[in-house]
Parts: sequence; C-alpha cells; structure tokens
Amino acid sequence: MFGLTFEKLLLVAVVAGLLVGPHRLPVYAQRLADLVRTLRGLLADARTQAEREMGVSLQGTDWESLDPRRYDPRRIVRDALDEPADLLEPTEAPSAELLEEAQRVRPGQRYLVTGSAAHPRRVLIASLPEDDPRRRAAEVD
Repeated sequence: MFGLTFEKLLLVAVVAGLLVGPHRLPVYAQRLADLVRTLRGLLADARTQAEREMGVSLQGTDWESLDPRRYDPRRIVRDALDEPADLLEPTEAPSAELLEEAQRVRPGQRYLVTGSAAHPRRVLIASLPEDDPRRRAAEVD
C-alpha cells in the first residue's frame, strides 16, 4: 500500500513517539484505539444494513458458489460438451430463408456469401452445423 513497508511504518511510529512525547503518547494511543473501534462498528453496521437490504447473509455465504473460476469459458464449454445429447433441446425446422439459400448453393461449394452487398461476409460451409440445409446442399454425392 503506497510502497509502505514494515520498516518504514516502524520508523514513522518511532518519530511520532518522539514528537508527541512520552506524556501524551498514552492519550493519543487511546484515541487511536477508540477510532479503530468506531470504524469497526461502522463497518459492522454497514454490513448488516447491506445484508438486510439485499436479503443475503454474508456470514453463512457459501464461498464455493461465488468462485469466479466457475465462470471460466473453457470450463463452461467443457461442461456443455460433457452433457448427454438427449438432454439438449431439439433443433427447430429450418426457416424458409435458409431453405431458399440452400437452393442457391452448388455441390462442392466451399464458401457461403452472406450479408448485404455493401458488407458481404464469407462463411466456410464446413463450419455450419451438420443438419444445416446449406451444408447438405454443398455436399458432393
């Protein structure tokens, strides 16, 4: 914190003790202790108020559920790939637009040009899902 090490803090405490003097040092130490107690009380009050407003207790929080490593994209993909296929939602029937695009695809075609004429986008047909009608139309028999 601000480059302060234990040695620097000790030096500041010794200098402060010399400047304040041995007679006033207990008074200032008591004031510091009171300040720390007051700050702890304020922190505890803020915590209880936040728990009350959010409806979530921080005392019995399961920290395992708040682990940010749970949201690692690699883990999410790995867990999704481990799911059985029968739990996945059934695919919908292809739309009329997809079927119309599939009619324009020639067998052996490698890329599909999508988007507007101002911003065309080339999509590799092999990257489309297996059940995509455009991919099936491009397959060479």
